[in-house]
Amino acid sequence: MAAPAGEASSKLLRFLCFVGAGVICTKAINTYRDYERKQEASAAAAEAAAALVAADPAPATAAKP
Repeated sequence: MAAPAGEASSKLLRFLCFVGAGVICTKAINTYRDYERKQEASAAAAEAAAALVAADPAPATAAKP
């Protein structure tokens, strides 16, 4: 007995929706990971810059004779 045409197409449609949802979720997860990585990198750069500024002595002011 042959299966009705609508049944096979609905299974295929469900499968494609499932695969599409997986692709979308994977893209969202990777985008969020990139966002977190960039936040950590910018925080580390800001911390390094603050440490560099704190380590430098204050600029000498011109003394009046």
